[in-house]
Amino acid sequence: MAAILSAARESSRGLFVLAICGVGGVGKTTIAKMVFSDTTIIRDYARAWVYVGKEFDLKKIGNCILSQLSNKGEHQDSSDVELTMKRLDVLLGGGNKVLIVLDDVWDEGASAFDGLKRMLGAGKNDSKVIVMVTTRNAQNFLDANYRCETSPLSHTESMELIYRKCGFASRTEEARMELQEILHKIATKCMGLPLAIHALGYTLRSKTREEIISVLNSDFWKYSLEMHLPHLSFSLALQCMPPNLRLCFAYCAIFPRGHSILKDDLVHHWTALQLIEPSDRLSTRQLADKYIGMLLGMSFLQHSVLPPSDDSSAAYFTLHDLIYDCAHAASSGKLIISDDENSYQHFMQKNSYRYAGLTNSDVSQQNLSGILSAQLRMLLFHGCSNKQFSDDLFSSAKYLSVLDLRDCWLQKLPDSIFQLRQLRYLNLSGSSKLVNLPDSFGNLLNLGHIDLSGCSQFLELPASFCNLTNVMHIDLSGCSGLLELPASFGNLTNAMHIDLSGCSGLLELPASFGNLTNAVHINLSGCIGLKTLLPESFGVLKKLEHLDLSSCSCLEGIPSVVDGLTNLQHLNLSHPCCYLSEHRFHLKALKDKWVKLSNLRYLNLSMCLNPILCYLPEKEGTEYIDSISHLDNLEHLDLSHNIFLFEIPKSLGELSQLQTLNLSGCSRLKRIEKWMGERNCPKKPLVVSNCLGLERYQFVVHTDEGANRSNLAQLKDVSCKEVEISRLEKVISTEEAQNIGLTEKKKLQKLALVWSAGRDDVSFKDGALLAELVPPQNLQYFELHGYSSEYLPAWLTSSIFSHLPNLVEVTMVDIPSCSNLPSVGVLANLQRLILRRVAKVTRIDAGYLSGGSKAAFRRLMHVTLDDMVNLKELDTYSSSDNFVFPTLDELVINKCPELRFGDSPPKTRMLVISDCNQLMMYPEKRGKHDNSSTCTTSAPVTEVVIESCEVPLHSLHIRNCSEKIISPEIMKGRLLSLQLLSFSHCASLTYLPEHVVQDTSIRELIIHGCHGIKSLPRSIYEKKNKHYPHLRIRDCPELKKWCELEENKTKCAHIHLIFEESGTSEPETTTHGKRQIEPM
Repeated sequence: MAAILSAARESSRGLFVLAICGVGGVGKTTIAKMVFSDTTIIRDYARAWVYVGKEFDLKKIGNCILSQLSNKGEHQDSSDVELTMKRLDVLLGGGNKVLIVLDDVWDEGASAFDGLKRMLGAGKNDSKVIVMVTTRNAQNFLDANYRCETSPLSHTESMELIYRKCGFASRTEEARMELQEILHKIATKCMGLPLAIHALGYTLRSKTREEIISVLNSDFWKYSLEMHLPHLSFSLALQCMPPNLRLCFAYCAIFPRGHSILKDDLVHHWTALQLIEPSDRLSTRQLADKYIGMLLGMSFLQHSVLPPSDDSSAAYFTLHDLIYDCAHAASSGKLIISDDENSYQHFMQKNSYRYAGLTNSDVSQQNLSGILSAQLRMLLFHGCSNKQFSDDLFSSAKYLSVLDLRDCWLQKLPDSIFQLRQLRYLNLSGSSKLVNLPDSFGNLLNLGHIDLSGCSQFLELPASFCNLTNVMHIDLSGCSGLLELPASFGNLTNAMHIDLSGCSGLLELPASFGNLTNAVHINLSGCIGLKTLLPESFGVLKKLEHLDLSSCSCLEGIPSVVDGLTNLQHLNLSHPCCYLSEHRFHLKALKDKWVKLSNLRYLNLSMCLNPILCYLPEKEGTEYIDSISHLDNLEHLDLSHNIFLFEIPKSLGELSQLQTLNLSGCSRLKRIEKWMGERNCPKKPLVVSNCLGLERYQFVVHTDEGANRSNLAQLKDVSCKEVEISRLEKVISTEEAQNIGLTEKKKLQKLALVWSAGRDDVSFKDGALLAELVPPQNLQYFELHGYSSEYLPAWLTSSIFSHLPNLVEVTMVDIPSCSNLPSVGVLANLQRLILRRVAKVTRIDAGYLSGGSKAAFRRLMHVTLDDMVNLKELDTYSSSDNFVFPTLDELVINKCPELRFGDSPPKTRMLVISDCNQLMMYPEKRGKHDNSSTCTTSAPVTEVVIESCEVPLHSLHIRNCSEKIISPEIMKGRLLSLQLLSFSHCASLTYLPEHVVQDTSIRELIIHGCHGIKSLPRSIYEKKNKHYPHLRIRDCPELKKWCELEENKTKCAHIHLIFEESGTSEPETTTHGKRQIEPM
């Protein structure tokens, strides 16, 4: 797939043809679907997927492309190829990039494909065409710009696939040993064809060893020479199916070849035809879902790559061409599927069919009447827009259970329809000329499913409609002319699914709506005419799980009923069509109501909260959102386009079930914290785009199991000052990094790139990925964490000045394998350098990092070296004996056990050293950079030497040290400017010598956790220190006891004495720009 994407990207503008060739079932469609669904393709290309089949019909192909690329409602099929070409030329012009997939091309000649090239304006438009063609027809596409020859799986790959499909890992060790050889032989018989292994492997999942052996020894394998191998494996899989599942699968062939089948349509057809085996344990719907799961597992059904619907929650399926043949064969002659007028007589003579799928709108009335015989159970007749039916047309089809007449522009239904007493499913959707139904409609007492969606001229339901007490599914969506529902609508007590979306003419719901006590799904989206959205009786619908109130103009009635909907799982209040002043009060009341919806899993508040958030102060707005955190079972939360949302409370991170969070269009949102992206294995953990006020985004990379892309592409449209990208090891390819356009994010000032530390899989790709993550030149702060490759890319070393001239701070943390450091010396603006756990670095040569530049490190003020276990040398002088860090203000060195300074320690205002034993071993002879004549002998770290201080020392903090630290030889005469002195946890310290405070200007003395000190030095309480210091004492019981003696209270009366509780935190002190040494 990567090769195909690369070839398409690198191709020049114009028509570019990619041919995917291979035998049936080898995986051509899978490859094409992966390309078609690639995030970069979705972002950059308009897309169309066209099933071609045996006849290369340019008119059909052109109309199919137009229908997918045009806006909804703008396209009507044309029978004129030239007109279709002109429409395509307009649509594809203007620099639009288009990807077209032609599925299952059979045509034996190249002339038809040449016609397609002309249709697509070869050379004029930027179009990529992927053609899936069998090997036998591949010669017709020799002039394709790129050919991909698909090969069968290797035996190892075949075994991995059959193991996965048959649940091999879940079996006992003994069972696995017994099955290995058997599965090896079955995989060999499948000859590396993935479709065959999918179909057969899944059927073995629940079988015993003996049953699997019977599959291996089946007589079907004897026909491998006469029978196409995939068909053979499908036949074996069919034999393993339960009888009812086999019937349901065979029924799928009623839909046209290459058709996208809506899941709900399929389930309703199965149900109406009673193809699903009854069960006391599972409902019909649950059994249907189980059947579909099994067919998907065998690849007998596959998810459609391009659902023809705006409903993103709707599921669509397709059948692979070979699977379709198998389904048709399994129907045993019970199907009529034809668009050929001449073939109807043949079918009628057979007199064995039960289901008819007709796609030819020109079929004669005589032939249609002949098909509608007593044995017919199902009729699917789509798009008969010019057909007028006689009233007695259905008189003979008295056992008809399913009648699907969608997109038939009927003005009136034939009277004979109302005599179909066995009718359970009726679909009249898209009948835009239908105005009403006759009173006799109420005679269809067995009707369980009625679909009138898209009947835009429909005005009223007859009163008899409410006699259909068995109806469970009512779809009136898009009936914009419907003004009211019958008052007795509540009589439909078995109704579970009621869709009134887009019924913009409805003014109110009948009070009897509360009688629909079995309702599970109600959709009122787009009912903009309702004056009161929900009647009070609505609150008693205890079984209601799904409620869609999006795109409505009124919120009145919602707060008063919503807390009674205790079983509600899905609530959509998004995109109100207008904002009214009273919305604020309804939303305020709603906040206290939805906390009672403990079963809620989906909550869509997109654009809904603007009326209240615009009035609330920022803090109160955050508290309003905080109320959502009580919905413990919430899985999906949509807060998009709430433009007055400034902050997301962290309490939402406690929603352990939350999988997706949509914040797109929240233009005033300032920060995206890491917890928002760390959801429980979601497919799309966080959706963010057009958040114009975003300042900080902590992005977490995710990759679904088996996916060929991570979610990194979500950063493409993000623009903010600070970005942290964590879990970079989840990125699949370097192309993902290229496509987010990091270099172009001119607003970006701070970037942190984070791979997870301590990974077992030290990946080769870290270096390649980092090479593509080049920040913009205006970047000021850069952090690199967990990077595992040995070398840094050029933009961080030799070319760092040209790529990142404005860097102010560089941080590297948990870098286990890299021994070279960024060439930070050439960065004129660098002020801060932090290196932490960069394990391979043994020497830091500031002269080398400066690149020989005299202007190097001119602004560097702070350097931290932390936990650098192998660092042995820090050389801060250049080859010309000049100190390289002329402005260094603070040097912090922690846990560098092997580190020693060179000839002299670095010059800095503040030096902090911790856990660096070797560093505190002083050389016996001073180096050439030391101007002091004082000589100190080598000794272990028991003392801190303070000498040659060019800047006066104002504060000294002594922690965990012995009394030697305050010996007169060290301290005397060197602390005249000292203002703050702190002793902390010096367990062996038993007293404070006089010289410590006698010759100083100490204004504050802190003693913490020094249990051995029992009194204060005489020089303090005899007023020899003229500044009378503040004295703070904590956790020093003996000293406190001494101070509380009456005689000592008098001595210390002039001292500001503070006793602090042991439970309080250690007082923080600041140096306020003063020099500090912290021996630890």
